[in-house]
Formats: sequence, C-alpha cells, structure tokens
Amino acid sequence: MNKTPSKTWSQYEAGKEYKRRIGLYETAHRNERYYRGDQWVNSGDELPRPVFNVIRRITDYLICSVASGKVNISYSDENLPFIRSSSEARLIASSVQAMSQNAAYRWERCKMDHMMFRLLGDAAISGDGILYCYWDAGIESGQIFNGDIVTDVIDSTNVFPADVNRADIQSQEYVILSGRGSVLSLKAEAEAHGASPDDIKKIIPDKEFSIGAGDLASYELEGDEEGKTTYLIKFWREDGFVCFEKSTRECVIRRAKTACKLYPIAYFNWYPTKNSFHGTSPISGIIPNQNFINRAYAMLMKHMTDSAFSKVIYDKTRIPEWSNRVGEAIAAVGGGNMSDAVSVVGTGTMQDGYMDLVAQATSMTKELSGATDSALGSVVPNNTSAILALQESSRLPLEQVRSAFSRCIEDLANIWADMMCAYYPKERLLPYRSEKGVALAEADFPRLAKALVKANVEIGSISNYSDSGTQAVLDKLLDGGHITTVQYLKHIPNGTFGNRYSLIEELSESKGENENE
Repeated sequence: MNKTPSKTWSQYEAGKEYKRRIGLYETAHRNERYYRGDQWVNSGDELPRPVFNVIRRITDYLICSVASGKVNISYSDENLPFIRSSSEARLIASSVQAMSQNAAYRWERCKMDHMMFRLLGDAAISGDGILYCYWDAGIESGQIFNGDIVTDVIDSTNVFPADVNRADIQSQEYVILSGRGSVLSLKAEAEAHGASPDDIKKIIPDKEFSIGAGDLASYELEGDEEGKTTYLIKFWREDGFVCFEKSTRECVIRRAKTACKLYPIAYFNWYPTKNSFHGTSPISGIIPNQNFINRAYAMLMKHMTDSAFSKVIYDKTRIPEWSNRVGEAIAAVGGGNMSDAVSVVGTGTMQDGYMDLVAQATSMTKELSGATDSALGSVVPNNTSAILALQESSRLPLEQVRSAFSRCIEDLANIWADMMCAYYPKERLLPYRSEKGVALAEADFPRLAKALVKANVEIGSISNYSDSGTQAVLDKLLDGGHITTVQYLKHIPNGTFGNRYSLIEELSESKGENENE
C-alpha cells in the first residue's frame, strides 16, 4: 500500500480527550492502587495507616468464580447443510474438525488459562478485558512454514474505538491501539518495511506516559539504547478486508492490507455501561466502604495507643519527680494525706457497638459483592450438599459477567479461525493432542476462507468438590464392574494420576496380547 501521510494521530488525540473527560485513566489507576493495597495515598492526618484489603479478597473471588471452568472450543460451517456436493461437504467437515482439534492444542500451548486470569483481572480492575491477536512471522512451527498467531492481553486505556458510544468492536469504522516501544526496535522495523531514512530519523523518544495503565507505567529506563516512544496501530476495512497501519507521530512504520475480515481484538465489559464502549469495574462501588473500614481501624488503633494504659498524675509541688522503677522509694515534700498528691487515671473506654459497626460494614460489603463466607470457603464443611447449594446461589449474580466472558472467548476463537484462513497455506498441518501424544491433521484453508466458519464455546462449571465427587463416582463404577480400568483412567480428574496415558497404552497392549493367546 502507498505510504501517504497518516491521519491516525489526530483521531488518537480525539480519543484521548474523550477518555480524559470520562476519567478512564484516573479510574483505572485508582482501582489498581486499591487492589494492590496502596490505599492511603491522599491521607494527610496523623492516624496509623492499616490496610485491611477487603477489595482484593472480593476481587480475587469474583475473578476465580468467573474463570473456574474448562473451556471447550469447537468450529462448524453454517453453510454445510446447504452444500449439495457430498465430496465438498466431506472436505469442509474434515477441515472444520481439524480446526476444532487444534483449538484445544493452541489453548494449552499459548497458556491461555493463565492469560484468562490476566484478562479477568484487567476487567475487574478497569471494567474492560481486551485480547489482541497479531501475526508473528518469526515463530517456528516445526514445518517448512514459519509464523503463527500470538494472543496477548492489552490495557483498556490503550484502545480507541471510532464510536465510543457503541459497545461492538467489529462494527466500528476503525480501531486504534496504542503502545510503547523502544526507539531502536521501531527504527529497525521501519527500515525492514521500506521506510525512508529521513522518516526513520523522526522516530525519537518521548514522554507520553499517560497511555499506560497503572502508576508504574511512567517509570522507564532512559538513554539512547533504552529510550521509548509511543506507537499507534490503526485497523480499518477496505472492500471487506482489514487494513492496518503502524506509525509513530512523524513516521509511518508499516501499512498493509490483509486477507482477514475481523478486527483482531476481542473484549468484554465486566458491567456494561449504557451508551459506552467501556464498562464499569466492581471495585469502583466499594472503594468508599474500603476507606471507611481502613479509617475506622486506624481511629481504633489511635485510640488504643493513646488510652490503653493508665497514667499517673502527681502533685509536683509535693513530689518533684515520679519514678516507675520497681521497689524504688518516692520522696514527698510536706505532709498531709499522700492520696491527695497522687492519683491514677484509668484506661479510656470505647463506645459500645463501634467494633460491631466495623465488622458489619466488612461483612455486608463482602456479602453484597457475592463473596459470602460459604462462597469463600470460610465455613466448616459439615454438610457438603448445603455448602454446594450456597456456593451455586452466590455465583448466580455473576452469570451476566460469565456470559460476556464466554462471548469474548468465542470472538477470540473466530479471530483465530479468520487469521488461520488468511495466513496458513493449504499444505500446513494442524497439530492436536491425542492419547498417544501430538498428532497432525490436514485442513483446506483456502476452501474454509470461502465458508461460513463459526466458533462455539462451552465453559464448564467447577465447584470446590467437583474433583472429589467425580473421583467418588468413578470408584463406585469401577468397584461395581460397570467400567473397565482403562475407562476409569481416562476419566479421572487431571492431576490425580501422573503419566496415565502411558499406563492406558500398556494396559491396552496387555489386553490385546491376552486375547491373541
């Protein structure tokens, strides 16, 4: 594509002004500080500064409750029932099945379970969880074809949609992503993609720290070798296909038209906000409660420090100096009753109900956020069925978040399929995990690019007792002779038995030898 001057930066500046007005940066920074325990930033009094981090306890529970479930991705072609050619239908069906098998392998290989916790953590803190996919041509695949799809989590403060009132990223006219990169790496990338030497010289370090989420984003190394600058990646569509441009303020690094049809960005809101692309964090509403709890305990500590011990008051005209040394005599000047010269002030008393109020504020904050004692596992498991019922009921308010999270993963799976059809040649094989190890399957990507491939995502529910319950049921089935040892080993929970597939293979071979005899 011809590298004409870019208008990306003017659109980016307009997006920054909108975010500044709605306070997205300030909200994300504040919530992140409270989550990590930095909750006394603006306190100027002399109170102690205890941190009873209720916010982190609640947030971790919410994140784990939404993430607790095995993700299963499958693909289908919605046009398949209407294809009249049986051979054509078989080719597409086998290709779609290969993509479904590869999805589980890709999920495991890219450590997506860990990435989902990062995604949910960002959504819980800032209100938005955003995934970004890009093609890395330098990744080795073990085949003659190099390059693969990379998936990463990016901050919501680095995404600038064209229409900030529309909560749908694929319908946007354009989407801009911002990031920080070293000047040396950006110059090398610009040179590799044909930028002129004069334009490359315009890539210089800057101090555009405000695009990073969190206070620590402003701490960068300085110097010629470590200097960083802000870059933008703009995505838009031409003739139905996605184009992108990567640039700094004065240099267009790269511009290209792809064979992809979807923007490589998947996102979800924790709590949707009416007429806004960005969502609301569950932390924002409980920060006043967290402040009260911390300050209440701080005043309690101050009170106990000042008045927990009794004080001696003495008449200095009769007793020049008081000593608390054991057994030491104290001299008094003048006569009279010594009880009139010395008295002891007792410890201070605290208002009845003060600690009850603090405890009630803490428990109600957790309860209204869904983090009850039963949900957090803080009760004695005398009745497992009742505890499971309470845990399930406490998770019901999170169904809206779980549904949005599932839709985000489905969007990600569709992006994977779109990028595979765009970048993978027909001869490239797809790895997948089988009982005997890693196997390979064929997929006709040019044919799939013309099909209507859609992803389907299922997220299983997991409770604290699911593994033990599954194990107990399998034990009873095995003891009753309803299943074989091989079937038992195939279905036991992961982590219960190490290297079970090798044992399954040995048992199968032993069974085959016995049958031959």
